[in-house]
Amino acid sequence: MQLDSYYIKLTCLALFNKVENLVQHSLRGDWIVRIQYGVSTSDNTLGWHQWQSPFFALQNARSLNEAILACRLNYPLHPVRLYAEKVRPESHFIYWIHTPDHQAPPPAESLPEPRYTQPALILDYQQARAS
Repeated sequence: MQLDSYYIKLTCLALFNKVENLVQHSLRGDWIVRIQYGVSTSDNTLGWHQWQSPFFALQNARSLNEAILACRLNYPLHPVRLYAEKVRPESHFIYWIHTPDHQAPPPAESLPEPRYTQPALILDYQQARAS
């Protein structure tokens, strides 16, 4: 039962439907489709690694969706994307599957509020008015 709830949190049916539509309308035939996951490098950029083997000549998205789910299970905290390319005419297509939520940096230590002092001109005006 715990695994089922994890699947529900991990992906949603809408994503699978979008991938299905993408394959049916754009990526059928002679496209090479790769699932990639991102890994942070030492210079704070993303290095992309291929998940398993690429898909070629897709007719439907079933096997692609299963592989996306497997990739997400193995790398739940990494970004995941589809990278598709066509040889003739040369074309490249990137479709983001998952971008993890990054936690906001901890708030900076609060500084003490500055003491408010009135400028001398305002003090002189107030004193002149009082007399």
